Amino acid sequence: MKYIFSTGCLYYLPIEEIFLLAREARFDGCEVVIDQRFMSDGYLDRVVACCDILPVRTIHAPFLKMKKWGTKVDELKRAIDIARILGASIVNFHPPAWLTMEITFAKWINNIDDFQRELDCGDIALTIENMPRAGKRLMLESYLLNDINDLVGFGVAHNLYFTFDTTHLATFGNDIIAPFIRVMRTGRLRNIHLSDYGNHKSHLFLGRGDLPIARFLNTARRLGYEGMITYEVSPRELPMNREWLVKLMAHQARLIRLHTGANFE
Repeated sequence: MKYIFSTGCLYYLPIEEIFLLAREARFDGCEVVIDQRFMSDGYLDRVVACCDILPVRTIHAPFLKMKKWGTKVDELKRAIDIARILGASIVNFHPPAWLTMEITFAKWINNIDDFQRELDCGDIALTIENMPRAGKRLMLESYLLNDINDLVGFGVAHNLYFTFDTTHLATFGNDIIAPFIRVMRTGRLRNIHLSDYGNHKSHLFLGRGDLPIARFLNTARRLGYEGMITYEVSPRELPMNREWLVKLMAHQARLIRLHTGANFE
């Protein structure tokens, strides 16, 4: 397994500082979330330089509109190109959202027979992520393929790999272990987005919610999972003070390694 840190956890910091913090906390690499800064001249070169600090293991395709890049399909293709430049082995994307009227993207998704071939992914695994229900009362299923079984069936049929997000699955109010095993059995799970969930709050610091994180990680180990585990919490869960930030990031990295049977030197 590779234990990696999502740049989205600290998106407000310079990208170089995020990589340095992840290295100090002993993560194995970073998942780079593509955001508006990638539209600025020279920003990609800065991220390339960060590869000297830690490897870029995965790319998260943009989930906010990149006005200069065209359609959602164009954004996904650009993300794959960036993955090649940075040496990442995984590109993750969200399925279309109904609430933001991603109708054209939804039609395109449904017309692709083989995503790996259609997008010329080569040795890059294109993963689709399970998405949450939205809201606290109505709990709307606002994404195409919101049901985990529908997502798995679609991915297997159309040659997609999977990113399993613990906090997203938890919004459905069910045990996260059984759906995880369902995804694992496809042989197509490549990434886990790991965070806690409780009281309708998502992407919590591990231990701040109600999820059986230790049992989940032990299950991943017992089932022979060998992919990425991406630490992905909300920025509000981490302190601003640099010293304490590194300490808490390192604590979370040790916790993940402990329950997956890995060494932490």
